[in-house]
Amino acid sequence: MEGIEGHPDFKGLDKSVRLKKIIQTATELFHRKGYRSTTLDDVATELGITKAALYHYVSSKENLLSIIYIQALENIFRNVDKILGMDLPPDQKLKMIIRNHIKEIIIPSLPMYAVFFSEENQLPESDFKKIQEEKKKYTMILEQIIGEGILQGLFRATDARLLAFAIIGMCNWVYKWYKVGNSNYSPDQIVEHFMSLLERGYLQDHGGERSAQRTNQRGRKSLSRNETYKELKVQCERLMELVERLEEGERVPTHKSHEVPPPARRKRRETA
Repeated sequence: MEGIEGHPDFKGLDKSVRLKKIIQTATELFHRKGYRSTTLDDVATELGITKAALYHYVSSKENLLSIIYIQALENIFRNVDKILGMDLPPDQKLKMIIRNHIKEIIIPSLPMYAVFFSEENQLPESDFKKIQEEKKKYTMILEQIIGEGILQGLFRATDARLLAFAIIGMCNWVYKWYKVGNSNYSPDQIVEHFMSLLERGYLQDHGGERSAQRTNQRGRKSLSRNETYKELKVQCERLMELVERLEEGERVPTHKSHEVPPPARRKRRETA
């Protein structure tokens, strides 16, 4: 972080830029030193102004922290509102929200969200409650998208709220370990890995059993009436053969797959 000499003259900045500079400077100090250890004198000194001048923009350190939280929430909802307004299926919307959360919210503003996730208990009570309500709204947005995806058959049936919590927690935690310019993974790689984990899980799919089951189900739906009749006829013949062999006291081998054994050469039962 640059020292005082690295900042342009605060008084020379446009008025609309000054508050942004105050928020940025305070955020970096709160992140670096901790909220409790940072004073308004520290913020003023970093900006190259007096504490009295700083009071023209913020009423207290608590007020400054609340402003940081409001800014962080505005960043979160800005693109999300645009995504929700798009004519896209739930699975595409969820992908865009996850990508936005990691690439456009957390990574570009790591100091801000480090403060956001660690200094919540330092907020005034009224502001704390407001922040909690806004965070609930964000969770509900994801929960609603997931619920719609389940209804449309795009997502596996699951607890939408728990999945929303899991996704948000996974995306938020990036602030804890990602270091700009000093990470083994690019933002795009992180997004793609998280997407793969969410969509495919982490267990090895031995032998493609689940994939084969899905393929088999799709295949059955595509069978014509004639093909279905032939398939059922073969299965009936196998069952009849099995019954006859059992009635004649023949030992029938056990099949691990629990499928009916293929038809052998059928014996004609002698009539009395």
